[in-house]
Amino acid sequence: MNFKNAITIPATALTLLSGIAIADVTDKIEKTYAFDIDGKVSLSNINGDVFITACDCKKLTLSALITASDQETRDRISLKIKANESSFSVETKYAERDKEWHRKDRQSEVVFHLSVPKGANLNDIELVNGDLDISGVTGKLNADLVNGRLSSDGLTSDTKIEMVNGNINLSFKNLNNAKNVDLEAVNGDIIVSLPSNASAKISAETVSGRISNEFGLKVNKGQWVGSDMNGTIGDGRVDIKMENVNGRIALQKH
Repeated sequence: MNFKNAITIPATALTLLSGIAIADVTDKIEKTYAFDIDGKVSLSNINGDVFITACDCKKLTLSALITASDQETRDRISLKIKANESSFSVETKYAERDKEWHRKDRQSEVVFHLSVPKGANLNDIELVNGDLDISGVTGKLNADLVNGRLSSDGLTSDTKIEMVNGNINLSFKNLNNAKNVDLEAVNGDIIVSLPSNASAKISAETVSGRISNEFGLKVNKGQWVGSDMNGTIGDGRVDIKMENVNGRIALQKH
């Protein structure tokens, strides 16, 4: 082949063509609803991070940024929203297609930003691939994550978290509205910070990972693997249970 006679495409044109080929399709959805100060919030997402922040208000604001590899893939993604003043739920839905479309689904994501009253109850937060970041919300928290980290500050109420792959990092402002805190992880660390005057009955156990605490509780190391810690701080009013398979547990004081 005579390369001298071959058709050439200017570098600028190649860049433009490349940009067209790989450009993502994005779409932003924003909604605001009147919402009770202790309303219930549910959210389910497959791919994408979730950010939830507290406000001193009686409304819930949703912002969802959808990113897909092409318009056809974007058109297959929808948000199922149910909202009234006492409860709100949003679920990411993907229309069923063949295996090729499932591959494209994995390349798409929906990133959520929610602003909620600080006393809102996060009753059911389910994420498959994505981080959950909660700031200033004092209501109940019930979350289930597969791949991602979870961080939350300002907690005061019952908390239940199940994590497969990722770290759990929680800071409790106080335990005034809590009776039970139940944390489970398979691969990742569990880090919990409590006020220095907290009152709780503590139970912690690991299969492969160390346990530490700043409240003077005794940690027992297993003969072969794992550790456990059981004890009471203050009057033991709140039950705190932490279980981890592969990762450490740290109980800190602030």
